[in-house]
Formats: sequence, C-alpha cells, structure tokens
Amino acid sequence: MSMRTTRAGGPERRNYTPPGRLRRIFFDHRWVTAVLLSGVAVTAVFFVATTAWALNERYERDVAKIAYSHDIRSLAFLAEQERRIAAEMEGRARELDEKEAELVPSDRPYLVVSIDERKVSYVRGTDTLFTAPIAVGSGKTLVMGGRTRRFVTPRGKMTITHKELNPMWVPPDWHYVEVARRHGLRVVDMSRAHPSALAGFPPGREPIRGNTIYIPPLASPQRKHPDVLGAAKLEMYDGYYFHGTKDESTIGTAASHGCIRMRRHDILWMYENVPVGTQVYLY
Repeated sequence: MSMRTTRAGGPERRNYTPPGRLRRIFFDHRWVTAVLLSGVAVTAVFFVATTAWALNERYERDVAKIAYSHDIRSLAFLAEQERRIAAEMEGRARELDEKEAELVPSDRPYLVVSIDERKVSYVRGTDTLFTAPIAVGSGKTLVMGGRTRRFVTPRGKMTITHKELNPMWVPPDWHYVEVARRHGLRVVDMSRAHPSALAGFPPGREPIRGNTIYIPPLASPQRKHPDVLGAAKLEMYDGYYFHGTKDESTIGTAASHGCIRMRRHDILWMYENVPVGTQVYLY
C-alpha cells in the first residue's frame, strides 16, 4: 500500500473522524458545498414562510368564521329584541286606546278644565257644547298648626256629585286664620262648642270682638255665609266646587282658594245643563 507524503516529504496524516471527513469534503468541494448549503437555507426559509402564510390564512379564516357566526347571533338577538319591543309598543298603544275610551266617554258629555288657560268646556264627542272663563286657585300658602296649606285647583279626574241653587258657604277653619293674619287678630277656636255659644254675634259674619276672632261652631248661624258662592254651585270631591262669586272681576285670574269661580249666567247654565255624575277632567 502506498502512503501519501506531504510537501515536506513526511507521510500525510488524515483525520478520518466524521468531523474531519466533513472538513475535508468542504475544502475539497467548497463551491458545491456552498451551493448545497444555500439551497438548504433557501428551502428552509421558503418552508418557514409558506408555513407562516398557511397559518395566517387559517387564522384569518377562523377569525372571519367566528366574526360571521357572532354577527349572525348578534343580528338574531337584535331581531328578537326588535320583535319584543314592537310587541310591547303595540300592547301599550292598545292599552292607551282602551284607557282613553274609558276615561273620555264618547257617548255622553263631560267637562274639561284648563287651569292654565282658565277656561272650562262642556264637550260631547268632537263637539264643544259650552265654554266659559273661570278663576282658579291662587297658589298662595297658609301655615296653620304646623301644617302648610296651598290654595291650588287640583289636576286630575273628578265627578259632579251634587248641585245646589243659592248655596250657603260654611267656611273652613283656615278662613278664620286667614282673616286673623290679614288684620293682626288673635284666634280663639270655638268650633267644638255648642252651636249657641256665640249667640251674641250676628249670623253669616266672622265673629270678631276687640282684637280677637272666634272660630264658630260648625252648626252655628255664624258659620253659615249666604251669597259668597253666588247663584249656584256644582260640587266635586274634597270640598272643590264650580260656583259663582260676588266679585266677577276675579274671573280669568288665579284668585280662589282652589274652587272654580264663574260668572252668574255661566254657573246658572252649568246648573241647568250639566247633570250629577258628569265626569270632570282638570289639567
């Protein structure tokens, strides 16, 4: 067997281990090796890029699918909500129609009081049978016994419960307190005394002596005042009336203690034409 020699004349020592063989191949065929390594690198880069593109496409497809499914569910939910709201609105509209038919009778006349316009109308269906100016509550307040009373005309629904010609006014206790405050008088409450307790005072007038005003017993002659409510009254709930007045200059203003004042010929028309049981709408 022949042995290779080096240029110096000594025998060549080869490294036959795997790393040595690789180094020898690289040095003996360096251009081929470089091309192969470049090809491997390019292939690896292409593989990585292709894999990333495929994963990205799949991700975008999955996201689109999820978004599409979510949108479908959202649209279905919104459609169901719209159907529910539409059904509720239809039910509300039906209830309002029924309530309007119940509150505003179409087969019989009723009274409508506009507090702001200070006007009363007698209406049947779409026809206005009668209209007249009125006076309404003044809005003033009176503190009595730790309680505050405000003189306003109430809003809402009432009913005519009683009618009377030439009515007698029985003033409530606050009337005497109001008179006392106006004139600087002391108040003595005798409302629970015997009806004849103030027999020395003239009937139909506030019993005043010196600097004192007496609240008379309810059944006493001093507690009954004629002519204050005018020619007639139509009574509603809680002591509120349509009635006449001695001072027709207040008509069209906010001047009463909550009742509705009218001119003589208007309240007489109401007495003659508006029956007991008529509904009254005050707004």
